[in-house]
Amino acid sequence: MSGDEARTDKTDTDSSAARLGVDGVVAADVEPFSVRWKRRSRTIPAMLAATAGLLIASPILLPAAAIADLARRRRRFPTVRLILFAMQYALNDSAEILLAPLLWVVAGFGTRLGSDASILRHQRLQAWSVAVLARRAAQILGVRLELEPAAIGALTPGPVIVLCRHVNIVDASIPTLLYQRLGYHTRGVIMAELLADPGFDLIYRRAGSVFIPRDNGPEAVAMLQHLRVGIDSSTVMVIYPEGRLFRPELRDRFLAKIAGIDPDRGRRLAGLRHVLPPRPGGVLALLEAMPTADVVVVAHAGLDQFAGFTDLVRAAPIVRPIDVTAWRIAAGDIPSDPAGRTVWLDEQWLRVDGWVDQRLIAAHPGTTPA
Repeated sequence: MSGDEARTDKTDTDSSAARLGVDGVVAADVEPFSVRWKRRSRTIPAMLAATAGLLIASPILLPAAAIADLARRRRRFPTVRLILFAMQYALNDSAEILLAPLLWVVAGFGTRLGSDASILRHQRLQAWSVAVLARRAAQILGVRLELEPAAIGALTPGPVIVLCRHVNIVDASIPTLLYQRLGYHTRGVIMAELLADPGFDLIYRRAGSVFIPRDNGPEAVAMLQHLRVGIDSSTVMVIYPEGRLFRPELRDRFLAKIAGIDPDRGRRLAGLRHVLPPRPGGVLALLEAMPTADVVVVAHAGLDQFAGFTDLVRAAPIVRPIDVTAWRIAAGDIPSDPAGRTVWLDEQWLRVDGWVDQRLIAAHPGTTPA
């Protein structure tokens, strides 16, 4: 990207902060210009080089991976599947990198990145990328969603705040896939380390997603509180209250910490089996920023046995679909005080945990889920 583009793109965080806040990008996101472009100077060339390397090496890499799989008697060819999906992901990211400067030029050389038209163009590119990856996940990995019929009506209308469980990186796309089918665009509350992915950095940020620090609660809450302006019927804000991927050891550690700080809450959540205790800070900030929005809780089961993406690939193609359900809570039915909202959030997560337990038992009769 040119030096002029770099200088003008500074409006993402500085002089155009108020305008971007109106269009859904967080006005409090004031990442220093030097930090942003120091990161991009590394991540963008690295992704383009990785994509080129994968494409050039693929005539050798794919047959070698197939031979390695056969030598290890892996008849599902997990290594081949992993390489194919990695190639698609890299191609998508590279396409986003190459199209981002064009979108910047069309947006008045970066002066109108926060306009409705510019936001929409970035949202369309994001939707295309997600749709392509979803098709490849189905074709290569066998990943497909099966939404309970009774849950379909819970998703709409907007605006809504979507709370989703988080057990594998694949489930990060579940709310987006559900809502894209209905013509909505989702904006995510995403951990800031994912800005190391140029696609997230260049496209998702400009399309309205919010990137928050993982372990700096006050700063994250302050950023989310600036979402108050620009909410309309098409707004779908997605947050993962657990903050991290589910792991049994994390569940036990977090529950012990909560019990030491708030014994009542510790006792309330002590029975959790399949989810981490929710972190209320981000959810409460979104409820304050979107006071008229209903809440949709999305639960899913089917990825629980895969601790990581590579575990999923080894088992591919997945035979069973990912079961998904959702329920809706009207804004007027959500407590107005922080303490009441925390209890309410815990109750929703206990319900998620119970539903997941039932689905896992149904999928594996005669076994007791951990």
